[in-house]
Amino acid sequence: IFIRAKKELLHMKIRIKNNSIRLRLTKTDVSNLKNIGIVSCKTVISGNEIFEYELIKNSDIQEIKAKFNQNKISIILPEEKSKILTDTDEITLQAWQENGTEDQVFLLIEKDLQCLDPTHEDQSDMYQNPNSNCG
Repeated sequence: IFIRAKKELLHMKIRIKNNSIRLRLTKTDVSNLKNIGIVSCKTVISGNEIFEYELIKNSDIQEIKAKFNQNKISIILPEEKSKILTDTDEITLQAWQENGTEDQVFLLIEKDLQCLDPTHEDQSDMYQNPNSNCG
């Protein structure tokens, strides 16, 4: 039986499949990106095995890029592009990154939308799904 000792807000999610990395941001994540410049999460596998991922705003770069170092995936977002997520109603940013192979890495950063199907997940910090309005 799994029992959660304390209620915590769900934060940025990551989905990795082959050569694609997708980050989904809650309202709190978008606010932190705007005000602090970083959103980070980690999964503790064991005491010395930790997988981390982060989204960082950076004014020194022009294109979205990914790095992997010491069990951490960092997605670096140009400051100007970060404003698309933080200051507009736009939902997604995407980019392709060369990786030294025939394939490229696809990077997708998007606001986390409320599910249309019933779910037990707390969706209070997610964005309203534009497909949920009828009419």
